[in-house]
Amino acid sequence: MFNIYNINYWRTNITMKPKISVLMTVYNGEKFLEETIESVLNQTFGDFELIIIDDGSTDNTKEIIMKFAKWDKRIKYYYFGKNKGYYYLDEVINEGLRKCKGKYIARIDADDLCNPNRLEVQYNYLEKNKDIFLIGSSAEVIDYHGKKIGSIFKKPFSSIFHKYHVAVSNSFVHSSIMFRNEGIYYPSHNEHMFYCLLVFYGKKIRNIPWFLVQYRINPFGVMSKHADLTDNPYKKYYEKEKSK
Repeated sequence: MFNIYNINYWRTNITMKPKISVLMTVYNGEKFLEETIESVLNQTFGDFELIIIDDGSTDNTKEIIMKFAKWDKRIKYYYFGKNKGYYYLDEVINEGLRKCKGKYIARIDADDLCNPNRLEVQYNYLEKNKDIFLIGSSAEVIDYHGKKIGSIFKKPFSSIFHKYHVAVSNSFVHSSIMFRNEGIYYPSHNEHMFYCLLVFYGKKIRNIPWFLVQYRINPFGVMSKHADLTDNPYKKYYEKEKSK
């Protein structure tokens, strides 16, 4: 359950330009959306806005969001219209980026969770390391029902190493990234291409040595439906839920 005292404080102390914009895109996310929103509202760092771009949901997504928005004005809901689908996901994300007012932008997928100190740790890191453009973190892995089943450890390599590693592998857990709001947009629905673009622009990117998010195995999510699970260590969890 979200912390009502924290919400009451920020209801009366909303800044015109928050320090962080948390950006979430969602399509028919009613199953986990409430839990994900609560994980953002329960942050130890409260000076943020939560931008939610709804890519044409037909379930109860809007009703869930508006229930929270009624009590917390940091939540900004936008309906993007008819669902664009996976291969146009960059258009949905970029629409959200254009609405972000924060100094930093944090991404979160609608079925993943933020640990309570996620925003505070990442904000402090970027404030102290002015030369770093984007950071990510390691993640705990949870199954469809929220049970921890593993972890994704992202080594905190130097930015120089990431410059070469990102060319052949996706080095980041997407729901863990935070980056500077400098008007750079996603060039493709594939998040990996965003990191490649940053390297092309000469931006320094790296992971930091904390577990700050929980990544959910959701076989019915937008990304999972298009993922190559051939060598995925959690393949059996995807298949288990789909077989029910």
